[in-house]
Amino acid sequence: MPTHLHQRKTPLAQSRSTKGATPPETREGGLMADICYASRKKLAKGQRQRFAEAVYAGIFIGLGFVFYLTVTTGSAGAPWGMVRLAGALAFSLGLMLVVLLGMELFTGTVLTAIPWAQGSARLSTLLKSWLCVYCGNALGALSLAALVLLAGVWQLDGGLWGVNLISTALHKLHHGWWEAFFLGVLCNFLVCLGVWLSFLSTNPGTRALLLMLPVALFVSSGFEHSIANLFLLPLAGMLAQHIPDTFLLTHGIEPARLAELTPANMLQLNLLPVTLGNIVGGAVLVGMGLLGVHRLGERSAQAVSAAPANFGAGLSLVTTEAHLPVGEGAPTDRRYFTQASRFANTHFTPTPSSPCLTPLPDALHPAAASPLSLEQTMMNKHLTTLTVAALLEPAVTLTPDMNLWQSLALMESADGVSCPVVADGGRLVGMLAPQDAMRGLWAEEFAANGSYRVGDMMQKVLHTVAADEPLLTVLEYWVVDRQRLFPVTGEGHWLGTGYQAYEERLRGAVAASPATLPVVEAGVLKGIIHRDALLRLLQSVREKLPA
Repeated sequence: MPTHLHQRKTPLAQSRSTKGATPPETREGGLMADICYASRKKLAKGQRQRFAEAVYAGIFIGLGFVFYLTVTTGSAGAPWGMVRLAGALAFSLGLMLVVLLGMELFTGTVLTAIPWAQGSARLSTLLKSWLCVYCGNALGALSLAALVLLAGVWQLDGGLWGVNLISTALHKLHHGWWEAFFLGVLCNFLVCLGVWLSFLSTNPGTRALLLMLPVALFVSSGFEHSIANLFLLPLAGMLAQHIPDTFLLTHGIEPARLAELTPANMLQLNLLPVTLGNIVGGAVLVGMGLLGVHRLGERSAQAVSAAPANFGAGLSLVTTEAHLPVGEGAPTDRRYFTQASRFANTHFTPTPSSPCLTPLPDALHPAAASPLSLEQTMMNKHLTTLTVAALLEPAVTLTPDMNLWQSLALMESADGVSCPVVADGGRLVGMLAPQDAMRGLWAEEFAANGSYRVGDMMQKVLHTVAADEPLLTVLEYWVVDRQRLFPVTGEGHWLGTGYQAYEERLRGAVAASPATLPVVEAGVLKGIIHRDALLRLLQSVREKLPA
């Protein structure tokens, strides 16, 4: 069985500056990595912080609706579509404030369904977070509604602002239940797409522009946003107690219709179906839907890269079934990875055609012209009988949900080496080095209860080996960069820039491979092997040879 170099790239938690600055670059996992991290970060917030941010988000969305009503009031003679567009662009201010200031809005928070779909969050945690955010949004929206009423904003343009408000609210109560539900689906489909697009940039202006058009589309098309309605409907109900009946009649609204603006009608005819529709549109269609598309893309990438390719030292590109959900790359020998490295869950397998197992051209190896001594012959013969099992030892293992301080303690007990990270059934999901754990602690200023876990910082570009793999194959992988030693293509074309003697090339052919390799069988961890153990084994074998 060949040595398996399993390249698995999945989202790693975004590096954060200790000064709170926006991360300067996208992580290796790409857009999906950013969104997965942001979703996990949302779920890791304290309830007080989450609720406070939700209150402000409710206020911001209410302000967006105030802007919408102000822009669309008194526009009877203007083209309908242009009026809707102007109001929709004005409303997008509310979403911009929420996203750019990092507040918690229910319609965006439903994207935290992604960690749940990945198995890294409990359903109870998810629902508690949603409920907290919804209640905070409601409090913020109702508070702003009261302030707007007390400020007499409805009297703008001779009271037409208030007429516009009541007319809009009554219209929202005349959707059928399923119509309101699907309008909610369409609304949050677009809102969450706007949020998704905002992750494409760290520039605030660019993020605002990316948000604007999806939001403008849903507003101008009359789709239903539950939190915006939590501001509009109660405000209309409160205003109905103050606006004169004669004024309403003058502008074509029957005063009797104001009786429809009851809390029960608001809940049953609009808020309940719209909220459920928002959940489906955001959590299901965008969150889990695009996560599914991302996974299909990973499988397609594996299928495209399945054709064998020469990677210098007799390496072939092989793809097998993926096992991992999330993470970033580990320190690896980069010469093994080409463009296919960008794809998640790609596996690289070196074929056992190493200089130890396959004769080299005479012109390339200076030792080829001289016969091997008896000791060399016996040494080679003995080593060819050994497999990785000769170095196998038990591993100190970590779990993805373990905090970084706990992982450091366990790695210290393992003499400070990288430790495998395992999930259910002993399935290998990553490797964590001490520097990885310390990097995560540094990013949070070494807080005692930081939000980072082993699953956020573990390496996911994994080199694994099978227990029955010939030991000489692993030895070459650990000690020789064959591409540097023999810089020729598979067709024999020289890749070097000038002539170098074999000894010079040998001196520079240092392999940048990890010193600890997990040993797996069908994706399940069986133990680990260390490069130091190989050194001891070689010395032991030599001492056993006859003098």
